[in-house]
Amino acid sequence: MPTNLISVAPGGNRLQTPDGKPFFAVIVNYVGHSDRAWGQFMPGQFDPALIESDFRLARQIGANAIRTFVANPLQNEFPKGDWTKLDALVDAAARAGVYLLLTLADYGPTYVQTMAAHAGEIAARYKGNVAILGFDLRNEPHFYNLAILHYPKPIPLLSAELTAAYPPKQSSADALKWARSEGMVPTWVADADAIRYANAYAIWTAFLAAASEWSSARNLSATIVEFIRSPEAQPWQPFLKALNTTVAVWLTPQVAAIRAADPGRLITVGWNDPTLASLPANVVLDFMSMHRFPPNAPRWLAYHLLMASGLRAVFPGKPVLLTEFGYATSEVEPAQAAVCESASWLQCFESGLAGVGKWMLYDLPPGPNPRERSFGLFGAAGEPRPAAYALPALSELLADSTAPRGDITLSANASGGVAYRFQAEDARFSSGEGTAGDEMIRWQGQGVGQLFAQWVAPGLLRIRVTAPGQVTLDLGKLRNTPDAGQYTLIAAGAPVQHTLDGARLIFSMAPGQAVECRYAAVGQIEAVDAKIAIVWPHKNLPVTQAQRANITAHLTQANSRWAVSCDFAREVTLWQAQNNDPARPIANGSHRMAEFDGRRVPVWDFNDIDVSAARDPSTKLYFSVRVAGIACYANVWVHGTDARTLMPQPFQAEAGLPVAAASAPAEVDARIQILWPHGGASISQALLANLSADLFVHGTRTRLSPAESGPTWQPAVWLVRASNNGVGERVARGILRTEANSAAHWDFNDVDVSAARQPANKLHFWVEVDGALTHSNFWTHGLDARTYLPNPEPPLGNCA
Repeated sequence: MPTNLISVAPGGNRLQTPDGKPFFAVIVNYVGHSDRAWGQFMPGQFDPALIESDFRLARQIGANAIRTFVANPLQNEFPKGDWTKLDALVDAAARAGVYLLLTLADYGPTYVQTMAAHAGEIAARYKGNVAILGFDLRNEPHFYNLAILHYPKPIPLLSAELTAAYPPKQSSADALKWARSEGMVPTWVADADAIRYANAYAIWTAFLAAASEWSSARNLSATIVEFIRSPEAQPWQPFLKALNTTVAVWLTPQVAAIRAADPGRLITVGWNDPTLASLPANVVLDFMSMHRFPPNAPRWLAYHLLMASGLRAVFPGKPVLLTEFGYATSEVEPAQAAVCESASWLQCFESGLAGVGKWMLYDLPPGPNPRERSFGLFGAAGEPRPAAYALPALSELLADSTAPRGDITLSANASGGVAYRFQAEDARFSSGEGTAGDEMIRWQGQGVGQLFAQWVAPGLLRIRVTAPGQVTLDLGKLRNTPDAGQYTLIAAGAPVQHTLDGARLIFSMAPGQAVECRYAAVGQIEAVDAKIAIVWPHKNLPVTQAQRANITAHLTQANSRWAVSCDFAREVTLWQAQNNDPARPIANGSHRMAEFDGRRVPVWDFNDIDVSAARDPSTKLYFSVRVAGIACYANVWVHGTDARTLMPQPFQAEAGLPVAAASAPAEVDARIQILWPHGGASISQALLANLSADLFVHGTRTRLSPAESGPTWQPAVWLVRASNNGVGERVARGILRTEANSAAHWDFNDVDVSAARQPANKLHFWVEVDGALTHSNFWTHGLDARTYLPNPEPPLGNCA
């Protein structure tokens, strides 16, 4: 399998670059320069330098991929060995630094064998070419395109069996008359097939009406994608089966031709029909593509994008992309169209789609059908639309992400159109009329505008707007409140003229301008999250064979993904517990700068760690990290063949030690002795559980208890819980319980363990004692408690 192509990332749902980095496809559709749209390959119109210039323009505003079409008259050229134009197109993309999503057969072939042959020739020509993201077999094939086509065998949709299952409501004469007129069935189709097509089309329209009624009855909370698999769709299953079989015989020869010629190349179809897109036959594709053009209303935007995101449930493990979307500026005012499109990009991102494609780079010159001519990021004369000012900020957020993050809220503006607000750890985007933003940062201007504020590194905020106006930035409301005297405000390398009103910076901005505020935070980091990101056995050996492993931890500011400072110098220690024994420190971390998508952030390595004990199936190792002199919230990594904490025998004390306040220990062992789900429920059923822990003199079997008289030791004993690969949080304070022999236990009652009912979840518990260095055991509660190789989100920030 080639390793130098864009591919599907492990686990599906995402794409990745050849070096394994996450890739969110920021696509711009291109049909040629404005003055030769849909005719760029025609005689006298082909200009590779102009094409490359347009590709560079798309790259400049944030696109990392171009979707374009193999169109007339190329189908007459490359079969004769003339690849001049297509080669130049691919070379232009490579030089411009964009990937190509090539849409094939944009010239109306009537034989599926021809489509497959052409697809195979193109794939063979560009086998292994790194400039190509993938092949899109056809742009928006419709019911008609699938049924009225030459196939080697009879078309399932035109079978007598289908007509028998759904008796026609029209006479054969009426069906034939419709087919030859409104149905536009060509003369090469026999009368019998034309009649069957008319009847199949009548079934199709009735099915669509039923699906629309079903969705409307659910207030658009579900789409036709869900209807197909609902009980109410049962009467339509014979028809859907015939439709699916037709799609399969259409797809199979084309996919086979590409696979044979260019193994590893991604394949998709640019569906605009959600029914066709969600049929099971599409499973042979590498990723799913949908086209949607919603109206300017929050309700309809959410509904249309629900169709695209619904494909994720239909095809788990396959990325889903919205490869065409947009708003016509002949129908929606350009600034409002840009708002709708920004909301669409962000909604798709937050919903977990793997890429989005704007239709298209340029408007077309004035002419018939103004709607189809007004979707450009740039006008026909090359002037930027507001959407072109928005895309650089959007792409900076989208393309550099490993997973959906942030939260978008759609709302209606004063006229009922789309408005939005998006907030993430490193970004605040919003739209508004006359004003946009919040108390931290706000834009004020004329008309509809958007404000984009994004932290591209700790202490570095980048600001963009889509309309001219005044921006107010309140330094006092930034994270790690900066010293108002320690900031710089720069655009294009030059200082930005501004006024300072207390802690507020006030300055003017123009669309297309990027203003950067670099500020110095005051104070020290008070707490960190310390997460083990990888345990890598030497030589990639399995648990049952590995002797040693390397471990890497990420340190971020608490409750965020922001990396600690580049020169963070506190001691970072790896702790290890074996089975039910208390953890102990085993290694100090080595500071290293790691690169993520071109950004450099500090990480800590622990190399050559002995993991040989876990080769025994009955043994498991728990790893966690601590940071000296600062509050630290850590995750737990479990390394073992079976990592569950099975019901152990409680650790037996050999002696007891009553402790007075004056002799409070500085170091203790803490052992969780029992986790008891309420009612004895199984892991898959338990909602709540009680836990109990004992404290011991470190390294001994001497159990600690508060003295019975005088000023006594009254420690705050906490139960900490971490879910999956997340960091721990204190969830309960222990209640002291003593027995007649003065043995002391700390109980934690009614602890929520419901998350572990899901097989994918596991809960890790341990104990912390205030004022004492605590060596605790770890108790893992889950159906499968092993820590599988996660896809950790890299820390934000940049030490470049």
